[in-house]
Amino acid sequence: TWGGSDNTVGEAYILDHVTGDTGPEKVTYKKIAGGLKEPMGIKYVDGKLYVSEKHQLTELSDTNGDDVTDSTRKIASWPYGGNFHEFAFGLLYKDGDFYLNLSVAINYGGATTDPQPAANRGTTIKVNKATGKVTYLAGGLRTPNGIGWGPAGDLFVTDNQGGWLPASKLVQVKQGRFFNHYTNPDGPFDDRAVTKPVLWLPQNEIANSPSTPMLVKEGTFAGQLLFGDVTYGGLQRADLEKVDGEYQGAVFRHTQGLEAGITRISTGPDGAIYAGGLGADGNWGQEGKLRFGLQKLTPNGTNAFDIKTMRATRDGFELTYTKPLSEETAAKLTTGAYSVEQWRYVPTPAYGGPKVDEETLPVASARLSDDRRTVRLTIPGLKTDRVVHVRSPRPFASADGEQLWSTEAWYTLNALPGPEAPVTSYDAESGRLSGGADIDTEHAGYTGGGFVDGFGTQGATATIQVEVPAKGAYDVSLRYANGPNPFEGTKTIGASVNGGQARQISLPSTGAWNRWSSRTERFDLRKGRNTLTYTYRAEDTGHVNLDMIEVRRPGSRIDLFSGGSVSSAWQHTDGRAVEWPRTPESSVEVCCGDIRTKQSFGDFRLHAEFRVPKLPPDVTGQDRGNSGIYLQERYEIQILDSFGVEKLATNEAGAIYNKVAASANAGTAPETWQTYDIVFRAARFDAGGKKTEDARITVVWNGTKVHDNVAVDGPTGSGDAESAAAGAIRLQDHGNKVRFRNLWIEPLG
Repeated sequence: TWGGSDNTVGEAYILDHVTGDTGPEKVTYKKIAGGLKEPMGIKYVDGKLYVSEKHQLTELSDTNGDDVTDSTRKIASWPYGGNFHEFAFGLLYKDGDFYLNLSVAINYGGATTDPQPAANRGTTIKVNKATGKVTYLAGGLRTPNGIGWGPAGDLFVTDNQGGWLPASKLVQVKQGRFFNHYTNPDGPFDDRAVTKPVLWLPQNEIANSPSTPMLVKEGTFAGQLLFGDVTYGGLQRADLEKVDGEYQGAVFRHTQGLEAGITRISTGPDGAIYAGGLGADGNWGQEGKLRFGLQKLTPNGTNAFDIKTMRATRDGFELTYTKPLSEETAAKLTTGAYSVEQWRYVPTPAYGGPKVDEETLPVASARLSDDRRTVRLTIPGLKTDRVVHVRSPRPFASADGEQLWSTEAWYTLNALPGPEAPVTSYDAESGRLSGGADIDTEHAGYTGGGFVDGFGTQGATATIQVEVPAKGAYDVSLRYANGPNPFEGTKTIGASVNGGQARQISLPSTGAWNRWSSRTERFDLRKGRNTLTYTYRAEDTGHVNLDMIEVRRPGSRIDLFSGGSVSSAWQHTDGRAVEWPRTPESSVEVCCGDIRTKQSFGDFRLHAEFRVPKLPPDVTGQDRGNSGIYLQERYEIQILDSFGVEKLATNEAGAIYNKVAASANAGTAPETWQTYDIVFRAARFDAGGKKTEDARITVVWNGTKVHDNVAVDGPTGSGDAESAAAGAIRLQDHGNKVRFRNLWIEPLG
């Protein structure tokens, strides 16, 4: 039993007998030990009981065989500062060693205590049974209430939402890993790269306070994990797979309807699951349920109709069911039958955190296997480092008429099978901040959960962990804002890789704090994890804000939109997620304001496909399918229905708007797809900000070159002012139902 009236006294009991196959069980039990300091784990080894208390591992000995403790002995102790939250969670044993988790100290209300009253908390430790030696295995945990063995004997831990934890999660523990919950003073692994969670457990959707993970050894779900939850309640099921050598996978609801929130589960010798319930004042305990309880879940020998496994493919997922689908269900598996959403999380020092970049994805196809057990979903726009929520249609029946047990799955997509994506992005606010650097949301247009400011203080530093598939040179684009304070013009900070010598990077003015640009630098990175550090040093000017970085191979093509996600690469000009609707032909239709790319570009090659609507003959001039593509948000290439026009003007299709008309009319009829292939060379500026060369543009329209390296002496129409700062690609909403598809860009130089 956990705790007591003074929150310090704990007792241990032995269950002597459990009888009956149906109805309430009859249990004989008796107290075997008392005076324990909030025990949260117990293990029977070699005829003795071992208990993990807040401050130590204790051996309980019964010397006369009456099942009552006659003597106790301390095996090992660890740092403990007297905080109410400094639990020692769980207790496993293997090959002479015990394994358990140490939670951090927190304040009432949930914030991690700063500074910590004891060192090296938030860790998984190993204790040698013979010598009592304590070895720290991993750190960066907060409230790791669950620990258990998983597939292949690997060690898994569940952690609860809090600071640096936007949602609860399941992680795999290996020596030296760090799981992103920082403390003051630093824990033993705080300087290590962050290890991604095996599973994000979206808060209040599938978990809240997850507890013991337990391997299922027999039956339909053998090799998968079950875990309980103190606050969300019930049991959840995790189906894991390895991609690129690391675990990721899906989580499903397994059962609710238990009498109390679940803190411990185990499999009995009879094959039943025994679930220990817990309730407490505050936010640990399932609402409306008991504060205690022991329940037995006995298999009934039949299989429920459920999703058995969920596997990632290069372009979607394979869902395998426990039974064949009915013919009626199979006939209804159209592309719109399943609904799919994806989002990501940005860990910050704040407690918890919102979903970021939420978007609905289309299902391009849903193909059923010949045995009617596996559905393969093709989902354009999937991105890594996302949680993907898949909801099955209703009704959804098996061949024997049973309805689907659980219609939802949450898959943590850390990596896609096959080659790595050419571009990966990282939020600055998810990095380790020090020296006055902090997180803010004051200026619109940022990505993720905010941006990093505080670079007006010398010493401000942001250290961001990135991962690449192979050693080599990479282009790293820093998205930043450089406003007019305390002075206007180019500003500088230092940038270094993996603790090496910092180089000074220059960040041209963006004109305002809510205007964002990108600066690309080439760095040599090692295979796997790397650290990128941005610092305001004595030789720098500082006074910039940092938003995110993108890492890509030089010369790689960047997918801006290919039928799936729009908001991954784009935002409305006021920072909103994109509201342009997707069409059945995998395109998007202009709506609700202009959109621009989150990243900015200097020199580039851009491909865009567009379609103008068919309008009545009395709609003329600039009202006929008007839109535009702004290069660097400065120079517009006009889109208009100019089909059949003999001599094009500077405000018609193909024009560099109001500057240079297209040299030929290559337009096709309305409601046909057309292409612009654009090569852009940005204007050049000297160190003082004076322009030295005009921008130059080449445009190939439907295969015909209509502009050949044309110099442009300034911005067009409502384009932004010229400067040395890189600029975004902007698509114009001119009130006409123009559509876009197959947009990509290749940075040059």
